Amino acid sequence: MNKNVNWMGISVLGCALAMAGCGGGSTASLPGPAQLTLYNANVNFGDVAVGNTSTVAVTLSNTGGSPLSVQQNSLSGTGFATSGIGSGVTLAPGQYATLAVSFNPSATGNVSGAVSLTSSTSTVPMSVPLSGNGIAASHRATFDWAASKSTVVGYNVYLRSASGQSWNKLNSSPVTTTSYTDWDVQSGQSYLFAVTSVSPGNLESGFSNATQATIPSP
Repeated sequence: MNKNVNWMGISVLGCALAMAGCGGGSTASLPGPAQLTLYNANVNFGDVAVGNTSTVAVTLSNTGGSPLSVQQNSLSGTGFATSGIGSGVTLAPGQYATLAVSFNPSATGNVSGAVSLTSSTSTVPMSVPLSGNGIAASHRATFDWAASKSTVVGYNVYLRSASGQSWNKLNSSPVTTTSYTDWDVQSGQSYLFAVTSVSPGNLESGFSNATQATIPSP
């Protein structure tokens, strides 16, 4: 059964209570708790030629209502390096920071590691697994693009064969530079490359125009 509410009567009663000192006055809403959001569950560099470096971004964002602090505790794994947050950063609500993670293999083979982070929102450290594979590459294709005019944390790079229809994303986390090298291309083959940008809120743009690359043979 529907009930009609007399909003005018409620307002008058509220004013009367305020004048009597019974619950009167305004109450400011308290800010919500801080919330650290990590947009990268893991980082996989894929194949990287020995002696070369690949760098990607791990985005940390405060999606809560109060400030928080975050710092790096430790880093493990041969060939991995980090930069971007130093000994720690403080993030206001809506603010983000980028932890740049790079991989420079000194030998062929698979490598695994992890970067450990601690924040003021939890007593339990967060671990981001890292992996990569050092290879001896005979061919490569390097794709460059112009930087986005918008604020971005990085870029995603896509590849497909010149005769194919399906795009494959080459990076597991956004690339922090405006260049990407694919070490898995095959001699005598033609490929199309395209790029998208990634916003601080982890939103991806549409595809750029495709660029074609033909790998020499042999």
